[in-house]
Amino acid sequence: MNDRRLDAGMPARGRDARSSTKMAETIRRRSGELLKSAKKPRAVMRRAVTGNAETRVRDYVKIPRVIRQIDKMSFCAGVYGLMMTEYIATRVPERFWMFYAVAMPLIFAARGVYYRMIRWQYFLYDFCYFANVTALVFLTVKPKSVMLFRCVFAFANGPVLLAIPLWRNSLVFHSVDKVQSVFVHAMPCLMTWCGRWFGFGDDVGRMNAADLNADVSVAEGCVHLMVYPMFAYLFWQALYLVKTEYMDKGKLDQDPELMTSLRWLASDRKSSANKSALRMMRKIGLFGEDEFFDAGSTKTKFVFVMLQLGYTIITFIPIPLCYSNYYAHTALMWIAFGSSVYNGAVYYIDVFSRRYVERLQIAEEFERERSSSMNAKEFDRLIMTPID
Repeated sequence: MNDRRLDAGMPARGRDARSSTKMAETIRRRSGELLKSAKKPRAVMRRAVTGNAETRVRDYVKIPRVIRQIDKMSFCAGVYGLMMTEYIATRVPERFWMFYAVAMPLIFAARGVYYRMIRWQYFLYDFCYFANVTALVFLTVKPKSVMLFRCVFAFANGPVLLAIPLWRNSLVFHSVDKVQSVFVHAMPCLMTWCGRWFGFGDDVGRMNAADLNADVSVAEGCVHLMVYPMFAYLFWQALYLVKTEYMDKGKLDQDPELMTSLRWLASDRKSSANKSALRMMRKIGLFGEDEFFDAGSTKTKFVFVMLQLGYTIITFIPIPLCYSNYYAHTALMWIAFGSSVYNGAVYYIDVFSRRYVERLQIAEEFERERSSSMNAKEFDRLIMTPID
């Protein structure tokens, strides 16, 4: 009451100044509270709409048309690539090695650029890439070496080919990355299938089918198809461990966003490979019931190295039969490739159709909201406003 009396006795100018000062203080305080409270909802909203708290919604809503166009182009490229591969393999199988020698370096280059952008470049040190590089060395440096061809044959039709069903590679044509993954694992097998049963052409500097059909003793065949490939695999494993655990260990420890195969497998607790491996380790007592794989622990690294070694040994077992029998080799190739087709069908029907439509609907709804009644600043202000 005293304040009201004092205010009543003050000149109008003084009362206005005092009111303005209080209002300014209130606005500053309220603005600070509003901005502070707005940060979390804005991040939540961005993550809900774009999948990334750092991506602005107004930038994201421009994407749908681009997404559709890129996916259409990728789908066409994947289908045409498969058609070209099939045509060359069936029409001129003795020349398929030329197509492989041109296509694989291009795939590697494209994948290298893309993987570096998303910080997956350490996947390029995996065994499947080592096997493909070995195949390219055979084709360009040692094309007359029967021993090297058999080593490549074991790589291509053993651990590399059977990784398709194991890791659920999917022939999803609109995804360049998924199509490339199938090609990386299937093309070496197809190249060795063409070379083994149809030769590498009439060039005197290369082997023909007769050279590869020459009689070979059981001991020599086992050495070339299992022992030498195993030594080569161990050589790759040693190089990989030196690279990731010694040369680049500090870099990988400082940047957890850099993805490696071990980090991927250890963190993906929903994958069948992770579940099966963890179940096995718990059964033998190496891991506790409440213990999970940790990519940074020595125990997890040891487990995955040994599991991959066991997988490689097992996948080498059918190699002598595939090398000596056309039908066994063809059946194995078709089973593995068929699994990628089935996985692609499952992805399109069960996963992609729902996610793709939902994603575009959300983005288009925000785009309509913004364009119909708001400018960009008003749209951002609405997104930043806390929801009570």
